Amino acid sequence: MRIKLLLLGIIFFSGIQADKIYAQYNEIGFGWGASTYWGDLNAPSFSTNMVNNSGMALQLHFRKIFQKKFGAKASFVFGKMKGSDSNSSLDWQNLRNLSFKSSLAEVAVMGEYYIFGYDMEEGSSIFLPYATLGLCGFRFDPTAIYRGNDVRLQPLGTEGQGMQGFGSKYNLFNAGLCFGGGAKFILSETINLGLETVIRKTFTDYLDDVSTNYVNYDDLSAGNGVLAANLGNRMNEFLGQSEPIQLPTGSVRGGALVKDYYLISTITVNVLLANTKGRRGFGKGSKVICPKF
Repeated sequence: MRIKLLLLGIIFFSGIQADKIYAQYNEIGFGWGASTYWGDLNAPSFSTNMVNNSGMALQLHFRKIFQKKFGAKASFVFGKMKGSDSNSSLDWQNLRNLSFKSSLAEVAVMGEYYIFGYDMEEGSSIFLPYATLGLCGFRFDPTAIYRGNDVRLQPLGTEGQGMQGFGSKYNLFNAGLCFGGGAKFILSETINLGLETVIRKTFTDYLDDVSTNYVNYDDLSAGNGVLAANLGNRMNEFLGQSEPIQLPTGSVRGGALVKDYYLISTITVNVLLANTKGRRGFGKGSKVICPKF
């Protein structure tokens, strides 16, 4: 993976040096769409996950196009996501009966490659598809509804976190690798619309508070409290029983080998800005003609 990223970086920056006569554009934009969770609480159906695991997402971003086919974007995203075993058609997931929802705050930096180039001049293409790759840092905070109350899960240690022999509680700040693509539709020399979907491969398996194994109810209750034990194993709620289900410590609760993902899909409105010397404001003034050598 590191070698691939290094090669992409070399190609990226080599391309910048290879075409110094191309115009540069600065752009600011706003996006609206969906943030979608992808992890241990997924249903087998792709469409079910896309509909039921999504919440609203808002995005602000700044983009610089500094070479015919290359650009960079810095963005801030605020969104919500969720997941529930109740959406699955599988009996074992329905019995597991876990669910969560979480807010999401993300900062990301991505490089962009425009397949047909990026040009806002009159007569140029109005359709500009691109691929994107980058890194993000984000904060999440999974919660679950229990007896009508919204309860934060990370402080509880539902898989024994914080107890002796179970490791520390997971961090609510994490990072991820971003990859995806989109397309721009040019409306004028200053305005364009965009469609974009970017996948975030995170470095955590706890977006949903589900990762490894169950801890025996009595042990978890003694170590982290009754609320942690009740939310760590919710099978009895599905079965309509008042008494907790006693599973041995080590029984499979989640799949720790695969980290969680989330997707951000947005429709964006983008406006070209003045160049760094402040000339001519919007429109043609947002284009910087680089000197020829």
